[in-house]
Amino acid sequence: MHPGATRLYLVRHGQTDLSARRCYSGRRDIPLTDLGRQQAEQAGRALRRARVDAVYSSPLSRAADTARAIAAATGAPVTIDQRLTEVDYGPLEGLERESARQQFGEAFDTWRQEPTRCPIPGVESLATALERVTEATGEVLANSGCPVIVAHQGILRVVLMALGELNAADYFKVLFSEAEPLKIDSPVVAPLAHSQPVVPRSTGRWAT
Repeated sequence: MHPGATRLYLVRHGQTDLSARRCYSGRRDIPLTDLGRQQAEQAGRALRRARVDAVYSSPLSRAADTARAIAAATGAPVTIDQRLTEVDYGPLEGLERESARQQFGEAFDTWRQEPTRCPIPGVESLATALERVTEATGEVLANSGCPVIVAHQGILRVVLMALGELNAADYFKVLFSEAEPLKIDSPVVAPLAHSQPVVPRSTGRWAT
């Protein structure tokens, strides 16, 4: 039995055409730009001496290609996990924030202010995302000593929630830079993560 992870790295995928325009990408399988591929290679170089022993990735190509670049640099195997797929943004996908606000009005503002509410039909609820991501994160930590999770802005926020590092109310305040590893020491899935959003272990740590 593996003793469990002592360190975890979270990496958002490299740049895509939609992320460059700050649009909601969601489940759309958008490839990396040339800059995004360069960012992925840089992430691999940054992690080369981190003793990474496993890389877990969303199946979407922008994340999977970033993960493969990290694996090539570190020698760690890549595991694709469907549960790390980006949050389903439904009708918001492909829209910039202001366009989404114009189309969905008060419902959009409510969602941004209260992430646990989901007044826009077709947008995956935070509770649903938290359930699948908590399960995946627990398995990652149990089976690796120094893993990397490569995923998306929304999903990496949910990983922080699963670890007890982020409160749901602060969900949209956290911004992950593209392909820049974030290190978390002694990661543990929070006891309440399966049932409800949790209070962060260190308030304000992830605020940007």
